[in-house]
This record gives sequence, C-alpha cells and structure tokens, in this order.
Amino acid sequence: MKVMKLALLGTAALAAASLSANANDLSDLKAQIEALNSRIATLEAAPSVPAGYSLMTMSKAPAIVAPSLDVDPAYLANAQTISILPTADVPASTNIQWSGFVRAALVYDTFDVVSVDGFTPDDDNLDIFTRAELKVSATTDTAVGEIGVFVKLRSSGEGLSTSVVTSPEYWGWWKMTPELTFAGGYSGSVAGIGFGYDGKCNCYLTDNATAGYGHNDKTQFRVSYASGPLSAAIALEDDSQHGGFKDDTFGVAGELKWSGDAISAEIAGGMWDGGSNEDAWNVGVGAGYTMDMFTISASAGLGEGHDGFEFWKANVLVSANLSEAIHAEIGFNHYNDEVDGFDENAVLAGLYWDPVSQLTIGLEGEWINPEGSNNNSMRAALVTVFRF
Repeated sequence: MKVMKLALLGTAALAAASLSANANDLSDLKAQIEALNSRIATLEAAPSVPAGYSLMTMSKAPAIVAPSLDVDPAYLANAQTISILPTADVPASTNIQWSGFVRAALVYDTFDVVSVDGFTPDDDNLDIFTRAELKVSATTDTAVGEIGVFVKLRSSGEGLSTSVVTSPEYWGWWKMTPELTFAGGYSGSVAGIGFGYDGKCNCYLTDNATAGYGHNDKTQFRVSYASGPLSAAIALEDDSQHGGFKDDTFGVAGELKWSGDAISAEIAGGMWDGGSNEDAWNVGVGAGYTMDMFTISASAGLGEGHDGFEFWKANVLVSANLSEAIHAEIGFNHYNDEVDGFDENAVLAGLYWDPVSQLTIGLEGEWINPEGSNNNSMRAALVTVFRF
C-alpha cells in the first residue's frame, strides 16, 4: 500500500511538471507571435522602395564633386544623401544629395560702383545683403560608366528687394573611364586660375578687385583627365555674352594641374573669337604651398580683351589657421592695363570663426586704389553663413 501511494504521488508530480512546462512553452510561443505581428506592422508602415530596387538608405555622406570642378567651400563637405541599391536584375545604383546655405551680411561701402548679389549700394551706404542657395546632386552607375548632374538654385536680397530664383551653376558629366570625363553645362571657364587673391580667398563679400583670370562663367563642353595628383582639361566655350558683346563667338580653353599634399600648381589659358570685335586671350599660372598652420597662394597672368585692352595681373594670398575654429587671411593684388595706362592696387583681409562646420561668422574688408584716381573704395562686412 505504501509503495502504491508513493507511485501515485510521483505520477501526479510528473503530470504537474509537464503541465507547467507546456504552459511555459505556450507563453513563449504567444510572445514570439506577438513580436512577429509587431514587426510585420512596422514593415507595412515603412515607405516602399522603388520598383526594381532592394534597399534605400538616408545618411550623411561626402559631397559629390564633379570631375575637373573645384570644391565649393560655401557648402558642407558632407551632404544629406539618399542611396538606392538595385536588385540583381537592375544594373544601376543611384545617389541623390542636397545641401545649401543662407548668408546674411552687414555691408558698408564708400563707393557706388561694385554690386553685391546683383544690387549696387549707394555711396557711403550701410546695407544688409542676403543670399540663399540650394544644391541638388545625383550620380548613377550605369553600364557605360558614372552619369552625374548637379543644379544650384539661388535667391538674393537687399532690404525689401528679393531677386527671382536663378541658377548660378549647373553641370552634367559622363565618367567614361576612372580617369576620363566628358561634361557640359554652365560653370567657370577652364582658363581661370584657382590660386591667389581671387582663387583661394574666403572673401564672401569683398572679392571685387580686378584679380580674376579667364572669362568668368561660361556655357561649355569639357573633356577632363585625372590620374593621381595630375589633372588636365580642355573646353569649347561660348563667349558671346562676355563684356556685353552678342556675336557668335566661341573659344577654346585648357588647364594643367598638379595637386600635391604640400605643393600645388596650375597653368591655364584660352582664346575666344571676337566676331566683329577684337579676339580675346589670356594665360595664367598659379601655385600654393602649405606649411604647418600657414598657406601661401599666388598667381599671375596676362591677356587681351574683346575691346582691345591689354593687361597683366599678379597677386598673393596668405592664410593661417590660428586655432581649430579661427581662420585668418590677407591678400594683395596688382592690375595693369597696358593700353590705357591704368593701374589698380587692392588689399583684402578676413577673420573667420567656424565653431562647427554648419556656421561661419566673419569680419572682412577690402581696399581698392586705382592709381591716378580719387575714387579709392573700401568695403567692410560682417558675414554670417548658416549651412545644412
């Protein structure tokens, strides 16, 4: 009898343990089902990926740089990026980026010749000039190489006046090989020099001296080559609007660059048909040297304009990183018009604080002295730049 009781008790204990285990398994299974239902609901609520693509991500990524074009310091080095990756049967992947800035500056002028953002201040006048820009870029990897485009949109204002939205630069390119690129659009002339007073200064509001090379921005076709530190480009440029001339004038411009860690150099030039006016040409050289906290950048060049004037220019810019957040620069430019006997000297200086990459606050000034003239001019500006 005692053995019978013990057997019954053992059987009951085993049954209870089995029921408890089954209850625990059921509880775990129920929790897993609830978690699965929650995950399915989350996936259903997420935006769908375009047809034929498997993954879409949004992140900060290095800004797209068009081959043969310089990096624009007004924009962030990293841009908001949408990346779309293809499935196995779709060969292309696409990156879309956008970035921009808003700039506001308190500007004091002692002359009424130089315009800012399309507005010309009065003599001895104090103004607030503003500018907003948005840049959208995209690249797609295709069976024939990378295809890329970017478009900038700009609006500027003074007081109650605001300009219409314009596009100061737009560009498209086909990277035929890792080194060779075919491109076209509206951008700076290949004959420009990216060194010295005009090429390397921050100078948001004060680069008004006669210091530039080339024929400013142009509609053009361009072929460029880059391998390591060496790059070259040649372009067919439409010069029909330069200096107000509207003849069917075309030109060819080219450049050769070396971009090293400490030493960089460039030679560039171009020739443009003048139609019923004089042909124009210019050639320039530039070089830069970086040592510790200082950078020295200089350029020189000569040429002839469509109206027959002959000129030469030379300038230098010294910049220094005084700390991780503070940058200073000072530059000197000399311009000489051989035909009219006109000389111009100019000095600019700037001090900028960048506590973060999204914000710049600076003080800058420029003094321009045309020799033999009482029209000495000066500009001073308090500049703020807000980037995203």
